[in-house]
Amino acid sequence: MTAATLRSLTTTHSDDHDGAADPPLWLVGLDLASVLLFAVEGGLMAVSAGFALVGILAVAFLSALGGGLIRDLLVQRHPPAALGSVAYPAVALAGGLLAAFGHDALAVLMPGMRMPLDAAGLGMMCGIGAVVALGRHMSSLGAILLGTISAVGGGVIRDIMTGDVPMVMRHDTAAVAAAAGAAVTVVTMRLGVRSQVAAVLGATTCVGLSLAATYLGWRLPGLTA
Repeated sequence: MTAATLRSLTTTHSDDHDGAADPPLWLVGLDLASVLLFAVEGGLMAVSAGFALVGILAVAFLSALGGGLIRDLLVQRHPPAALGSVAYPAVALAGGLLAAFGHDALAVLMPGMRMPLDAAGLGMMCGIGAVVALGRHMSSLGAILLGTISAVGGGVIRDIMTGDVPMVMRHDTAAVAAAAGAAVTVVTMRLGVRSQVAAVLGATTCVGLSLAATYLGWRLPGLTA
């Protein structure tokens, strides 16, 4: 796929009037990669929950695009990328179909790959959210919060749709890792580092913390009455 083709598929017919430019292709590429990861993961969870095909695709779609939808609505991007372009819903649909019809094969791979893939998706989304927020002239704190919400929003929707209490509301460290990754992205960009490098540094921080928490058994303390 050429850069021109990708641009045509991801360009939104926006009615924004703030002069914000379309996101660069590297940012779109990372965004689409995270969409695919979350769509497959959400679809597989729906399969495990016994959902029919329509339910699997719905969970995959909202898992993949929920965080980005929240992000774009909060920065007043109209329409959101997930609804104003072809590529985003197409990638989410492809991930859902892959989970629905390839779950037997994926089930063999996913036990060892789920955590790394989930961490990679979180890392990409928190870095992207922070970059988008700063590009829309949000404050540093606002950019960190937006990066965190972008990363965990789809997972919260997925857990609710599959009948679980969202992991980030319990002992899961995903939100902390995402916040740390978004903070690194924001701080490095404020120091003059290029957005591509800042996003990679933030994503790496998030992935590292998420994997460390998983394999070392770190959990957030719960409060008991």
